[in-house]
Amino acid sequence: MTKLVKKTLKILIPLVLGITIVYFLYRDVDIAQLWNDIKKANWTILSISLIFSLLASVIRALRWGQLFRTLGYQPRRSNLIFAVMGNYAVNFAIPRAGDVWRCAVIHRKEKIPVSKIIETWMVDRIMDVLPVILFGAIAIGLNWVVLRQNSELFQIPAWLQSPYLYLGIAILLLIVGLVLIFWKNNPLIQFLRPFWKYLKKDMRIILKMDGKTKFFVYTFGIWISFFLCFFVAFFAFDFTAGLGFSAALFIFVLGSVSMLIPSNGGLGPWQAAVVFGLCAFLVNRESAIVFATVVFAFQSLWQVLCGLFGIFSLAIRKNA
Repeated sequence: MTKLVKKTLKILIPLVLGITIVYFLYRDVDIAQLWNDIKKANWTILSISLIFSLLASVIRALRWGQLFRTLGYQPRRSNLIFAVMGNYAVNFAIPRAGDVWRCAVIHRKEKIPVSKIIETWMVDRIMDVLPVILFGAIAIGLNWVVLRQNSELFQIPAWLQSPYLYLGIAILLLIVGLVLIFWKNNPLIQFLRPFWKYLKKDMRIILKMDGKTKFFVYTFGIWISFFLCFFVAFFAFDFTAGLGFSAALFIFVLGSVSMLIPSNGGLGPWQAAVVFGLCAFLVNRESAIVFATVVFAFQSLWQVLCGLFGIFSLAIRKNA
């Protein structure tokens, strides 16, 4: 019963959070006018943007395959591509469950040990941080004048400036460190020790891998593709077509960071972040909501369709 409650909460809390954000975002919107504005979008350009979304999935699968080959495994590229595509579809149903699903399906299809799959997944996710930080730094640099002019929109919340927050984080890290040092025999440490041992060993192998250049090309290729998917959509609307590369990059970073908030495929947090970013570049709120609505719905539908195709393809294929 307790497990059922936990699973139910994991599904309901992100969904309720996303719906709540959407409600407050749209509560004053004239739906009839919104629909009229949506129909003015250039659907040909929006369709072109979807190519880059699919490309990002393919590149992510190729990078994942490189990690596996470094550890001595040879999974089929098509299985990896279908698993990554399915990952996004599963995330729309249950937030964060897509990663678990793709790891499980590759374990079943390719007979690769779970520990190795988790290690490659961890590297995959850790490496996603680097491009976002770099893109964020570039975006701030390119838009510094705009940010200063609209500084009231970007003030750091008081709780983030509180020294007590950072003192609390430091104390928490200290407690974790003491547990690791003085309670080496507790069940959790005993359970994690073998995994940690093999993780360190395999991370050294990955750091010494052949083809590091290709790995970093894949890493930035994923996020460049995501950005192009977003940027091309700017040209589907008259009110965003003239904003330019630097504004698009800044708003893209805001949207990417918002995905850290657990929600069904970004429902709620992503639209709010994009609307906020567009308003900072003097797009009126109604137009910003049109853009966020159309781009989120159109690209999400595409990801779900591609994901369902990936899930179906894996379901009918024989295991390795």
